[in-house]
Amino acid sequence: MGRLYWKFFFVLWLTLMTTVAVVGTVIELTHHGFWRPNVVMLEPNFEPPPDFIPPSEHGLKPHSRPTPLLPIIVGTLFSFLFSAVLAWYFAKPIRTLQNAFADLADGKLDTRIATAMGGRNDELANLGRDFDHMAVQLGGLITAQQRLLHDVSHELRSPLARMQLAIGLAQQQPDKIPSTLVRIERDSQRISDLVGELLVLSRLEAGVLKADKDEIELAELLADIVDDARFEAERKHVCIQYYGFDSLLVQGYGELLHRAVENVLRNAVQHAKRGGVVALKVSFDKTTEQLSISILDDGPGVDEQYLALIFQAFFRNPQQAKNDSVGLGLTIAHSAITAHGGQIRAHNRPEGGLHVAIEIPFKTIVQCLT
Repeated sequence: MGRLYWKFFFVLWLTLMTTVAVVGTVIELTHHGFWRPNVVMLEPNFEPPPDFIPPSEHGLKPHSRPTPLLPIIVGTLFSFLFSAVLAWYFAKPIRTLQNAFADLADGKLDTRIATAMGGRNDELANLGRDFDHMAVQLGGLITAQQRLLHDVSHELRSPLARMQLAIGLAQQQPDKIPSTLVRIERDSQRISDLVGELLVLSRLEAGVLKADKDEIELAELLADIVDDARFEAERKHVCIQYYGFDSLLVQGYGELLHRAVENVLRNAVQHAKRGGVVALKVSFDKTTEQLSISILDDGPGVDEQYLALIFQAFFRNPQQAKNDSVGLGLTIAHSAITAHGGQIRAHNRPEGGLHVAIEIPFKTIVQCLT
């Protein structure tokens, strides 16, 4: 039973006990002769005088007791008072919640009601705190959507402006059409990549995933990711070191896992110093059924004040030069890992560079050979 139940029980019990006490008092007082009319007691051998008129002829009954109206009225008033207080006690926070929901529906996202609950410490107060938490979460989601819309508009505006400029330049200088077409193709590809990443991100955030998971040979998937990343790393003379296992068959979303690890690894290659080293270390704990993936680079790292922001959409470190990415890689990685019930974190290495740690629980392990 909750606190609200016991409060209701106590107030109702107090009301009933008050009524019982009043009725009991009336009975007790009546029993001791209060409110009893004056009655003349006659002696056993009393001979009434000739002019004596019996009480029955006056319309009175011997030993009759009048109805105790005053105590009954007092008991009724007390019961009514307690009932009114009880109704107000429970109706006030409900009205507060009703008004708060109406304000929230009108777009007033700063509505809070915890303070309006006063010193209550019951289920209604908990409901008020839950409402405040809901309002905070809802406000955060709407703010994030507005920020995402603003960032998408900004990201689309730049390549579109360059394409319009290139088209105008080609019209004025026909001899530069080949180079202009190359520029237009590059910007159009950037827009296509941005739209594709946004579609993936929207699916992840909306939880639109197929019900059945795939059977994934994780060691094979990671090896393919490393092989693809090495082509990009060769241009910067970056060496990718891979420490993994021979075979690990799990149940999961293969495309999402591929995107998550690939995006983090490519980000490490982009920020590694020229001629540096990027390490990918993978291990699996059979006891806890936990997959651990560590991706380490030797780049400049990230300022501590920005570490909590690198997984947000379109975040770019102001201390580093802007690259050609659309700014959604780590965001998609975070959402993909979360979809598997895992977590992803980042911290700076003492010797320099960034360490991204991924942990994913896999309950159904088909095979694990190291």
